[in-house]
Amino acid sequence: MSNTELTNLLPRARVRATRREYFVRLVTVALGLATLMVVILGVLMVPAYLYAHGQAAREQVDLNRMASSASSAQERAVNAQINAVQADITYLGRLSTVPMASDAIRAVLAVPHPGVTLSGFTFTAPTATAQAQMTVTGKASTRDTLRAYVAALGQLPYVSKADLPISAYAKDSAIPFTVTLTGSLRP
Repeated sequence: MSNTELTNLLPRARVRATRREYFVRLVTVALGLATLMVVILGVLMVPAYLYAHGQAAREQVDLNRMASSASSAQERAVNAQINAVQADITYLGRLSTVPMASDAIRAVLAVPHPGVTLSGFTFTAPTATAQAQMTVTGKASTRDTLRAYVAALGQLPYVSKADLPISAYAKDSAIPFTVTLTGSLRP
């Protein structure tokens, strides 16, 4: 005959005390293992912390380098803008001394030109090495009217030279001409 029921001969208080001791030992072992795992994981995390700290330091150095290069790039851009503005200021300042083509053409048109038909004007502003130039093209009815017109242009105070090629006098009438005026051309 086999009896599957186990009989506990200990009194109930002793059974409870044994169970309590068993659970206290079990909890103590579990806490010990958990503490051991935390310590092991902490030790294993030290290299990762050191690596991350080193990466952060390298990134900070890179950031500082990029900030300094960006500021120098910004300084170069600002200097380029300043140079462009200064060039514009110089150009605008020079405009007050440069004769205007419209004023010069208006002054040439004011010269009496009976018997002369004007057909074209070109204007070249003065440079540091050369005076302003204007070419006047047209057609004169006779040599005398052409000679009188060129002489009148040469007498203008802002024209230092009125140049007409001698070949313009080859015809007697309906003479095409090109007169080159040189000078300040500032009426």
